[in-house]
Amino acid sequence: AIPPDEDEVIHARRLVAQRCLYGIDRNPTAVDLAKVSLWLSTLARDHPLTFVDHAFRHGDSLVGLTRRQIEAFHWLPDTRPLQAGFEAMRVREHVAKAAALRRRIREAGEEVTDRELHDLWRDADDETGAVRLFGDLALAAFFAEAKPKQREAKRREFADAVVDGEAIRYLSWIEEQRHANLPLVPFHWEIEFPEVFERENPGFDAIVGNPPFQGGRIISATQGSVYSNWLLCLHERSNGGADLVAHFFRRAFDLVRRNGAFGLIATNTIAQGDTRSTGLRWICEHGGEIYRARRRVKWPGLAAVVVSVLHVAKGRFPGAKCQDGEATPDRRAETSSAGSFPGAKRLDGEAVETITAFLFHRGGHRDPARLAANAGKSFQGSIILGMGFTFDDT
Repeated sequence: AIPPDEDEVIHARRLVAQRCLYGIDRNPTAVDLAKVSLWLSTLARDHPLTFVDHAFRHGDSLVGLTRRQIEAFHWLPDTRPLQAGFEAMRVREHVAKAAALRRRIREAGEEVTDRELHDLWRDADDETGAVRLFGDLALAAFFAEAKPKQREAKRREFADAVVDGEAIRYLSWIEEQRHANLPLVPFHWEIEFPEVFERENPGFDAIVGNPPFQGGRIISATQGSVYSNWLLCLHERSNGGADLVAHFFRRAFDLVRRNGAFGLIATNTIAQGDTRSTGLRWICEHGGEIYRARRRVKWPGLAAVVVSVLHVAKGRFPGAKCQDGEATPDRRAETSSAGSFPGAKRLDGEAVETITAFLFHRGGHRDPARLAANAGKSFQGSIILGMGFTFDDT
């Protein structure tokens, strides 16, 4: 039933905002601004700003563990539990309870008061928080030490506390890490949004974003060497020289469901060197398809920035036809021009049959072969760091 003070469009917008949209940012102010923007866009003036608290969250998109990793209390994938006694964490039980409470929030009708919604969200967060602490502790062991041996010792220390039911004593310390000079703000996607990842064919249907750009060699200087190590641990076959944006492409690809898609803004280097091999090449070699790409797009504002805008599908790209429930490529492309059917991939607005990791309309995704004959003859050259010696203009 549509409330008397809303029309169909306004009501639909609010339902979509409350049930279908999710957001995360490392900057808590950005999260608050997103909530205000959504509140204004949906004209939910009779509803508190907290009506999307369950879905718009503060955290680091790139730092977090899967549910399986939390159960194993380890940052490496496919790791068995460290020792007996971890069943006391009751991860699946807590996540199931949180999912049931979050479902009641999303499906709440107009008769449910704001106070009731707030109580439901508090209870759901309490259930999630019990598991969140274990994931945060495991990651804290990684970020607290620089060498593998010390990390393992710290992990065992925390694991013993978990088994003994004393993990809660680290809660205040974990909170301090969230506000440190180099903040550690983990976000464990699978337990925070269980309704997204507990369903059949888990993951988001679509992801959009404008991730930060930062050269790979600058990440260590600004966020610490351990953060760089974490990115290499998080994404196999990644390179320390890759721009940070490549890791957001990998993360989006991991989080989107099969036959879902994502669209992100990137730097021009997304199709070059280490950034390409870490991001687009790995994605294209593991079931991803770039179906729209715009290269060298001037930023629509005063900033003198040139970006690339990419859309990537996980599986068959959205223009593919369906036969017997399976996505298949449009066979007309084999006998006619790529622009003759609406499902064509597009590169800078032109219809093409393929878009490679190089953002080119033909060729493959692999890196060029190195010329052995040039060994010892050519090299990268000096990497200039900082301002160096400067002179006063006067």
